[in-house]
Amino acid sequence: EEYLASYKKAVVIVSHDRMFLDKTVNEIYEIEHGKTARYYGNYTEFTKKKAVVREQQLRDYEEQQKEIAQLNETIERFRYKANKAAMAQSKIKYLERMELIEKPDYYDNRTFHADFEPEIQSVKDVLTVRDLSIGYTKELSKVSFDIRKGQHVAIIGGNGQGKSTLLKTIVGAIPSLGGSYIFGGNVKIGYFDQQMAQYTSKNTVLDDFLNEFPHLTNYDARSALGAFLFTGDDVFKTVDMLSGGERVRLALCKMFKKKPNFLILDEPTNHMDILGKETLEDMLQNYSGTLLFVSHDRYFVKKVAHHILAFENSDTKWFEYGYDEYEEYISKPKEAEIKDISPIKSKRNYTTPGKEKAKRERAIKKAETLIEKLEKELDELQSEIQKEENISDYVKLTELQEQIDEKEMLLLEAMEELETLQNS
Repeated sequence: EEYLASYKKAVVIVSHDRMFLDKTVNEIYEIEHGKTARYYGNYTEFTKKKAVVREQQLRDYEEQQKEIAQLNETIERFRYKANKAAMAQSKIKYLERMELIEKPDYYDNRTFHADFEPEIQSVKDVLTVRDLSIGYTKELSKVSFDIRKGQHVAIIGGNGQGKSTLLKTIVGAIPSLGGSYIFGGNVKIGYFDQQMAQYTSKNTVLDDFLNEFPHLTNYDARSALGAFLFTGDDVFKTVDMLSGGERVRLALCKMFKKKPNFLILDEPTNHMDILGKETLEDMLQNYSGTLLFVSHDRYFVKKVAHHILAFENSDTKWFEYGYDEYEEYISKPKEAEIKDISPIKSKRNYTTPGKEKAKRERAIKKAETLIEKLEKELDELQSEIQKEENISDYVKLTELQEQIDEKEMLLLEAMEELETLQNS
């Protein structure tokens, strides 16, 4: 990331790693609905701009549809009246010349959803861990921490440090090597293991789901599965036929149906596309229960986690804040790395009134030239935005408006600088 961010030549990247894109790119080309759209900025800026463009396009589409309906109503009312026929014909010709605005296509945004809340509320102290030694045959790490109701905690760190082993230990899948962990009262766990994506069965999706929830009717089961995109004949596929992403969705569907108040998730975004990850992020951000999860997806961690438990070389550290602050912390130079740099004595400048006046006049001339240049550029951008071929190109309009906003800000700064120079 650091290398690419400072690389002076062109780079083309295809990636599902959104944090990687945030740190390395300054333009995004999105391919959707058979068209390619260009956006300036990194991934986060792209998502914001795309939402703005779609909202504007939808508003313009709806306004145009109202106008078309009114025109058609006028045409139908007057086209057979002799004294109004000419007016009706002009409306018909106007409609024929009208450049239609397409309705934004949201098909690619079709994704799973679940509106759920915990069935019961847990007590305040959800999980207490003291000197818990984790590992299979030898200790990988020893951990101590407390998780309270409503906290969202991300476990991060390199491979082989014991992150997934910790989750397996506290859900009882493997025994601890020492220490203790205690759950509080009324804690109802929902556990997702990354290996669930490898789960195989000859049962259909519907039968597999009903085996876990035998009290449900077929209608209720299909409604629950439909929320996770198992619709129509999809429910009659066998589990063996499902892709890794589909198996993850099935596992999440079963977990959320149980309405737990403490989610323990091990790499839940593996096998998911970006849209699936963003959907799960929204669900977990709005989840009122407690969350403990392992993830290598930094963007996902940034969106969901309130606290960080970092595994570092057989040691663990608890951070009372989210990923942005954690990243700032690890990027700061350690005390041992900070060199003692003596202050450099500045040279004394000697100037005369004549030199100062000449310097100010040059600065005024420079500011006036810049203002003239910016005003000319703004006129050109305003002309560009009015061109017929750009009026319905919402991506282009957004780009032009951003350039206009930037130029106007620079113009304001230049004018303020000029005023200061002239009054000094």
